[in-house]
Order: sequence, then C-alpha cells, then structure tokens
Amino acid sequence: MITNFHLTKDDNEDISFASSCLVSGVITLEEFKAWAYSIVENEKDVPSYIFDIVELENKFDYTLNMHRIIGFFPSWELSGEEDAALEGIGYKRYKDFSSDFAPRNQALAALEKNPQVEERFLRTFPFIKI
Repeated sequence: MITNFHLTKDDNEDISFASSCLVSGVITLEEFKAWAYSIVENEKDVPSYIFDIVELENKFDYTLNMHRIIGFFPSWELSGEEDAALEGIGYKRYKDFSSDFAPRNQALAALEKNPQVEERFLRTFPFIKI
C-alpha cells in the first residue's frame, strides 16, 4: 500500500504532527520510530531523514537536532486549544503524564472539544491504542 505522506519542507504535515507528539511526550521514541518504519514500508519515496529517525538512540538526539536531522524545522499549525487537546492524549495514555502547557482538566476538556486531534492521532499511529 503506497500512501502519500506529507514529509517535505513545503508539505510537512505528517512529520510535524509526529514530531509534536514526540516532543510533547505523547508518544515514546520507540513509537516514533515505529511510525518511521511505517513510512519505509508504505511510502514510495522515503526521505533520507526517516532512516536517521529509525537509528535514533534517544529522544533528545532528535529534539535537540531536529533541524539538522530533517533539514527543516517541522511545524504543525494548530490552535492553542488543539495543542492542549494533544496534551489531553498524553493524560489519557499515561497516568503520570505532566505538562507545563495545560493541566489535566484543561487538556482533557480541550480534547473533548477537539475530537479531530484524537482522530488525527489514531490515523497517524494506528498501532497505538488510547
């Protein structure tokens, strides 16, 4: 199955969303790497940085060197409410999740008001159950 992922500087919605999930702690490095493997398996033209992601040994190598690894800085355009909703997924997934951005009750309320964020998460990471 060939899918058209959005992974380039001019069209980076998928790498931006996945990166946001990793940086915020909503997914683990192993889950991020599993997503990268799915790119390799399903994309016709795989950007070289995907192979660099697969070889990462820790999250901080990516977060500190994201621009160097990818070749551009991915940015997922979302409202503050959607950003809080993403944090809500972290609260739903992990009992000990914490965020400086949104407290638990605010993040979960934002997630309830923005179901498209959870839908996007489940489409991006179909191997993860919330």
